[in-house]
Amino acid sequence: MLSRPTFDDHSLSESFYQALINCFYETLSFSTQSLLDECSFGFAPDSFGVQTLFIITPSMSHADQLSQDLESLKNRVISLIPSVGKLAICVNPQKGQNESGASRDCVDEYPKSMPRYMMCKIFPIDLSDTNLD
Repeated sequence: MLSRPTFDDHSLSESFYQALINCFYETLSFSTQSLLDECSFGFAPDSFGVQTLFIITPSMSHADQLSQDLESLKNRVISLIPSVGKLAICVNPQKGQNESGASRDCVDEYPKSMPRYMMCKIFPIDLSDTNLD
């Protein structure tokens, strides 16, 4: 009988993507890093299989500030993660920042993530662009 490995594919993928996110973060300006400190990250393919890097911010002001540094973010993605073809900057307000009138059941059921309120702007990454910072 074959022995089972000490880690599975999921944990290996998670470690790999965490290392990519760390490299991505460390190559950005200090002001952008401070904005990203409050963000979550993720990777997912779109309906055509194009890999997308999601940056999930806690507020519209964070998303607006990150959008101002969009070219630098895209250039870092191109240089570190060339398989990613899109960058998504999303807003997902935290539990304490609910709109008044929001369902209390929704807040209790999803304490950290309320997808009903998530907004996202997706930016294509031109992989033929070689003008990197």
